Order: sequence, then structure tokens, then C-alpha cells
Amino acid sequence: MRISRSVLGLRTLEVVLGGLFFYAGLQKVLHPDEFAEAVLAYQLLPESLVGVAVAGLPWLEVAAGLCLVAGLKRRSCLLLLAGLVAGFLVVILITMARGLKIDCGCGLFFQRQVGLAAVLEDLLLVGWASGLYWWELLRSEKCGPGSIVQAAP
Repeated sequence: MRISRSVLGLRTLEVVLGGLFFYAGLQKVLHPDEFAEAVLAYQLLPESLVGVAVAGLPWLEVAAGLCLVAGLKRRSCLLLLAGLVAGFLVVILITMARGLKIDCGCGLFFQRQVGLAAVLEDLLLVGWASGLYWWELLRSEKCGPGSIVQAAP
């Protein structure tokens, strides 16, 4: 049994990505009032749906991030995370077009206003998750689902 360096490196990228989403989701779970204020500031959801978003979205991030770190259902987690970030990217672009100067509510290490930096970060995250998804898809076709062992030549 041989594990290639490229497989180990790409698995490390999955763990780091999963850890980022776990941390960001956990910050939102631990501080729901701040997250609710951020969601309200976007002015896209009716107030009656803000609670649903605040209650559900962070737990999706936490669960997908944790499962990705643990190596469970990696393609599903990557697809979910890419979809969440792509959706958030659309929300950021709409907010920028409307001229709102608000905090992005990302839940990472620092607060940042909606703007070019948030767009670039989200593009990076979508690309990261999508690239890992395609790598997982191609690897599973070659080696079998869930395998981290390199196929014999």
C-alpha cells in the first residue's frame, strides 16, 4: 500500500478547507445575534426568514466542514461548500451593486466590509472546493470511492 505525496497534499487541502468552514460556522453558531445582524444588513430576506437562515446555514458549514476534515462523504461536502460560497458570492455582488457598505458576516478571523476582497476570497474558495471536487471525482473513477491509496501502474 502506497500513498502518493500528491494525494496526501490534496487531502491536506481538504482538511484545511474543512477546518476553515468548521471554524466559520462555529463562530456563527456561538454568536447567532451577530450573525442575525449581518444577515439583516444585506436586506435580501424578509425578517421572518432571517431566523431560519441564522439557525440553518451555520450548522451546514459546521457539518460539511467537520465531515470533510474527517474524510466522510468528501465529494458531497465539497459540492455543498462550493454551492454555499457561490450563493454567498451572488449575495455579495448584489449587495455591492446596491451600494450597501456592510460587514460581510463571514465568521472568519476578522471583520471585513462587502467589497472586492470578499469577492476575491469567495472566488478562491469556490475554485478551491471545485478543484478538490473534480480531483475526488477523477480519483474515485481511477482508484475506487474513498480510496487514498494510489492505483498500481
